[in-house]
Amino acid sequence: MGLWTAVVGAAPVVDEAFTREVVRHLYRWYLDEGDVEAQTGKADLAVWSRAVERKLDPGDRSKFAEMVFPSLGVKVTLKKTDYRVEELDLNVKSRGYRIISVVREAAPSDAAGYDVTRLALPSLREYLFQTRNQREYPDVALAERLRQAVRTHLGEQKGEHICHVGPLSPVSNELWVFWENARMLVKFSSDLDLSNPSVWRQENVTVRTFDIDRQVVLSFSEAPGSNAFLTRHQIGRVLYNCIVLGQRQMLTPSQRK
Repeated sequence: MGLWTAVVGAAPVVDEAFTREVVRHLYRWYLDEGDVEAQTGKADLAVWSRAVERKLDPGDRSKFAEMVFPSLGVKVTLKKTDYRVEELDLNVKSRGYRIISVVREAAPSDAAGYDVTRLALPSLREYLFQTRNQREYPDVALAERLRQAVRTHLGEQKGEHICHVGPLSPVSNELWVFWENARMLVKFSSDLDLSNPSVWRQENVTVRTFDIDRQVVLSFSEAPGSNAFLTRHQIGRVLYNCIVLGQRQMLTPSQRK
């Protein structure tokens, strides 16, 4: 029996391989033990997907979609970037859909308007188990661009520094780094794949930092309306991916000139 079974909809927005990667991304970054245990005894995992219309600027051909996992209470929003920045002479076009947000919320009451597919859980569990430690790291060129971006954002730092670079995701244009000396998390994100040199030439990368001593809360209700904080759960996920699954790098003064 295959992993993927189409139930409703003749032309799903996303295919089997992409859906498995989205689930693996959720497994690594968002799901916990309770989510996995809640699927015990079930034969499959339902996935609802559909294209989403957004009002865009003239000439912007980007596409949006969403994937809903009803039994997990998770909605994933996706974007396939396709626009041009004339003043920079830059075509901003991603290779496919990429995750731009993941939220916990109850699914709609029915699947009307969605393509419905099902992932066979025994095969999915085996896939997630076998790939739980699989990771891809930035190559030498991307690693140097990351260092340059941190230097530009934070300024030069004296002495040796230890960084833990999290693995890249095939379905997300985000990358996290734990800067051990400063006890700081650095998040890189872009509309384009981070490995694309055009991103860095035109400085189309967003860099955000989080001080893990000052910007951690138990719940976002402690800082309503602010996006300057991460929860303890989020911090734990990022540190796990950066330290346990990540790549440790020592930056000496000579490397940072």
